[in-house]
Amino acid sequence: MKVDRAEQEQDRRDRIARVAFELFARGGLEATSAQDIARAAFVSRTNLYRYFPSKVHMLLAHFEKAVAESRDDALERLHAGANPQQVWEKVTIRMADLGVRYRHLAGAVGQAVLGASHSAPRSATDGTSLPGDGLRTALTLGALVEPVLLAMQHQGSLRPEANVGMLSALLVDACLLALLHGGHRDQREVQRDWQDRFSLLMYGALAPGAVLVPAQDRE
Repeated sequence: MKVDRAEQEQDRRDRIARVAFELFARGGLEATSAQDIARAAFVSRTNLYRYFPSKVHMLLAHFEKAVAESRDDALERLHAGANPQQVWEKVTIRMADLGVRYRHLAGAVGQAVLGASHSAPRSATDGTSLPGDGLRTALTLGALVEPVLLAMQHQGSLRPEANVGMLSALLVDACLLALLHGGHRDQREVQRDWQDRFSLLMYGALAPGAVLVPAQDRE
């Protein structure tokens, strides 16, 4: 059977990103060299840079894959009729766990996403992320949040005129800032902070008479 070349290329790209993340998770972004990644991924440094111009690009690629998997799970739950707020809680549990376990990598992801719309194009030879890649990651995160808010809007919890896309972007930024500057001790503290920010941002968009029920009150 003939193997599709595009599939081969994507498989190799995914493998490099996965291997790079494993090395970053153990030794950190700065301590991991391009040669370390190329050796572990069984590619030459030339091929490594053909797929990813910098280490941050590799980190973002793997992170985006994890976020996409969370979105697929969230969509499946929503289609099955799950309460949107409960779906949001499931999303935050996974994302908060990743944020705490890989706290030493969160800064690079957060800076790339938060700075994507404010920085001018620049070369990635210094190991920083290009704005385009940070913007793509920001859009991926927004696409994780947006279905939850749309489900809330469809069930009448949010005002029909509420801009769900803008609310999603604001929530992503708020959660990233909380993770970067909150000083949380564990995953539960991160999740509690994110739930509070969710409630605060949603308050002005709620439909008349609608309320957000705290998780402990739904149990």
